[in-house]
Amino acid sequence: MIERAQERSAHEEAIGQFRKAIALVEARPAGAARDASELTLQLALGASLIAARGYSHAETGAAYERAAALAEAAGAPQLGMARRGLALFYSARGEVERGRALAAEVLEAAEARGDREQMLFWYPNLATPEYFQGKFASSLAHCERAIALYDPVQHHGLVRVLMTDQGVNALSLSAWNLWHLGQPDAALARIREAVARARPLNHPFSLALALFFETALHASRRDIAAQRERAAELITLSEAQGFPLWLGLGRAYDAVARVTGGEPEALSEMMDGVALAAETGNRPGAPGLFVLFAEAQQFAGQLAAAQGTVATALALAAQTGQSFWDADLHRLDGDLLLARGGAADEAAARYRRALAIAREQGARSLELRAATSLARLLRDQGKRAEARDLLAPIYGWFTEGFDTRDLVDAKALLDELT
Repeated sequence: MIERAQERSAHEEAIGQFRKAIALVEARPAGAARDASELTLQLALGASLIAARGYSHAETGAAYERAAALAEAAGAPQLGMARRGLALFYSARGEVERGRALAAEVLEAAEARGDREQMLFWYPNLATPEYFQGKFASSLAHCERAIALYDPVQHHGLVRVLMTDQGVNALSLSAWNLWHLGQPDAALARIREAVARARPLNHPFSLALALFFETALHASRRDIAAQRERAAELITLSEAQGFPLWLGLGRAYDAVARVTGGEPEALSEMMDGVALAAETGNRPGAPGLFVLFAEAQQFAGQLAAAQGTVATALALAAQTGQSFWDADLHRLDGDLLLARGGAADEAAARYRRALAIAREQGARSLELRAATSLARLLRDQGKRAEARDLLAPIYGWFTEGFDTRDLVDAKALLDELT
């Protein structure tokens, strides 16, 4: 009965049933059999809590803490699953390095044993915090290893304790890495593969995850129509299934697209969406979301508020170790400074800071944005040759994505400078 409820994604019902079952188990005489039963239940409870309350909810952390303690005491093989839940919990509440370190430790042990199943669990769980830390190349490499290991027939059943199909997870995250690394078309193909794989699985949470990743990728590619289309599907699915994190994020991305499409009044709906997602305690990815929010505020003419959003995002990124959007935040800070009549040399300093961060991270897409903003400023200062010499080699590096707005804008500026 419990398993059927979870499979229907009736997670609140499943949570109540798991808690009753755990209470019954705790009433049994102490011993290995009792602990083994509770361990199984705590892992399943953690999976349903992720769906219904979020990765970083205190109850989610408590379930995985208890499961890890039981598994470690018994030397049970489920210790890896329990630690995976803890790694997600730590990262989701902003302790990104703690989550990364735990993932690296367990993955190293799994690789030493040649434990392919545990490696499948841990490659995406190391890739995730590394992505948030701006380590895009190594994050992508971990995703690729997981994709190579994944067998949909053999491994999909693990969603009952992992909550997410690992093939879908790895494909989705790899798409974001590919975009940052300057491969926007490869990223789009990869996320479409993730969504296509998720649709026939009859596992709504995995589909919601893939739809969110696609929504966010369209935002990075600045494809407003596709962003709205995918966000609408994410919202419908999340409302039906009771996924508060994905629902809040879906509403936020839909509202941002509407603002940039000419509906400034949708800003309040973006704030409502962000607030709903924040109620789950989830903090990873927030700096990237704030980039969109600040750009929407800029588009609506709220320049001072946009600068405040950028400052908040940079502070949060420093506090949580999430530097993955730092380059774009500094670039946007420069744009806003100029828009408010600030000094050109101060804006240029922000653009150069953005370029330095992007180059250090290998984030070619963010490097292009920063270079375009700086080249535009140099043009306006009459330094046309310097602007061209800055932007041309960065644009010339790209081999795809020429129909995306960032590359179209860069090419138009280069043509003007020639």
